[in-house]
Amino acid sequence: MDKENKIEGTDYVVCKLCNKKMEAIQGRHLTCTHGINSKEYKKMFPGAKMLPDNYKGGFRQSQGKHMKEEKYRKMFSEKFSGQNNINSKSNTTEEQRKERSPFAKEFYTKRGLTEEDRKHFNVNVAKNRIYTTQLQYYLEKGFSEETSKIMLKERQATGRLDKFIKRYGEEEGFKKWKERQEKWLNNFPKNNYSLISQKLFKKIYENIQNDFKHIFFATIIDNNKNNEKRLVLKNRVVLPDFFIEDVKKIIEFDGIYWHKKNPENKKRENQRDNSIKELGYSVLHVREDDYHTNPEKTIKKCLNFIYA
Repeated sequence: MDKENKIEGTDYVVCKLCNKKMEAIQGRHLTCTHGINSKEYKKMFPGAKMLPDNYKGGFRQSQGKHMKEEKYRKMFSEKFSGQNNINSKSNTTEEQRKERSPFAKEFYTKRGLTEEDRKHFNVNVAKNRIYTTQLQYYLEKGFSEETSKIMLKERQATGRLDKFIKRYGEEEGFKKWKERQEKWLNNFPKNNYSLISQKLFKKIYENIQNDFKHIFFATIIDNNKNNEKRLVLKNRVVLPDFFIEDVKKIIEFDGIYWHKKNPENKKRENQRDNSIKELGYSVLHVREDDYHTNPEKTIKKCLNFIYA
């Protein structure tokens, strides 16, 4: 059968994100071109085919193992970097890139979807994605636990303040580090908060809004932005979940997914809290399951903390 007579779904499939005709929609295309994985793609487009009926490629058990070698990872990266990336600035307009990105509102407008669809996708991605700053990311790549810990440590070191100071000196290093943190926060997902946490914070706000002038949490203003307050500490910049600047009180909402009983997570959380407390702030942690069990008790606990 010549190329012109091939049938979609039978002989090839079309990526719903970029409309590219493909022999198969595989993880490397989704990751390198669109920044998502196969599970996220399937959630976005339930029932969409990733393999045509006549697919003959097959998958081998050893497939992907060569990517553990640095030279192959570099070769693969170069293959999809710069002008080789179909979404690069040299190949597309800004409007085209936004229409292809499920994180941009233009993507949903073009497909007749709503703003709620976009918010739902962003929240689900945040819940399900495993980041390079998590040990699980490297374990699922097939590396041993020992190697994974080494790789995680190297990854975490890329944004450390001491690394900037060592390279640029104390004053200039802190300045550059702070600029990098600000840039990172500016690009942070706008909907990286849970809806249940905002329900709690709005209840608290109703009780205290007349007593304090400077209150911050993600949805305090309905402007489709994350309105959390950036707090600059000695060695990091943080976004407290709920912050009353007047009395230096912070409430952190510990969601069930992000705050699993993981030693690494607990260690990072304690380090973060200590950095906050060193500057005179008070911190209260509220667990999602406690709020589900007894909302009124949780609200009262927060109010007692605020007015203590």
